Amino acid sequence: MLTLNPYLVFKDNCEDAFNFYKVVFDGIILFMGRYKDVPQEHRQLFPASADEQIMHTTLQININTTIMGCDSVETYEPSKDNFYLYISTETQDEAYHIFNALAADGKIIMPISQTFWSTHYGMVTDKFGINWKVTFDPGNT
Repeated sequence: MLTLNPYLVFKDNCEDAFNFYKVVFDGIILFMGRYKDVPQEHRQLFPASADEQIMHTTLQININTTIMGCDSVETYEPSKDNFYLYISTETQDEAYHIFNALAADGKIIMPISQTFWSTHYGMVTDKFGINWKVTFDPGNT
């Protein structure tokens, strides 16, 4: 079975982002490892200045969905609009809750509302620069 998991790269704030997403999605952080935890024989691959940064983390959102991420120790350039994470919810309340939580200190691109393709759809960039599309359509549940 094929599994596709988004992997998000941050500049020095991966831990903050994943703690935020944990609350937004009522998820469980399965793993959060720092660069300082890399086995000694591989430490030369990473600068000592990155010791407290996140080397890898995994957040379980539900039984079938995880998001993974890290802090970049290489040249970091935030993405512009080359991707969105698309969330389809089971209820209207859940869609609005997630959208509003992601919008806190972020930027609403398109307020969640009725569109010609969905009863509830919105686009937002969260405070960490990640683009999201949130939708609920009772006809698609």
